[in-house]
Amino acid sequence: MTVHSLGVEIACDGPTGRDDCPDNAAVRAAITSRTARQVRADGRRDGWTVRPGGRDLCPRCAKST
Repeated sequence: MTVHSLGVEIACDGPTGRDDCPDNAAVRAAITSRTARQVRADGRRDGWTVRPGGRDLCPRCAKST
C-alpha cells in the first residue's frame, strides 16, 4: 500500500467570521500544493483575501464586508 499526502484545504470563514460562507467555498488547491501556505497562495491567485486575525475570505464574501 502506498500513502500519498492529500494536502490541505482552506475554507472561507464567511462574511462576518461568525457564520459559514453562503457558497461553502474552499480554495481550489493545485496538485502540487501540500501546505496551508501553498494553498493560500493558490487562493490569492483566484481572488481570495486574508483579513486581520487570519480570516480567509472567498471573493464573494470579501466584497460583502
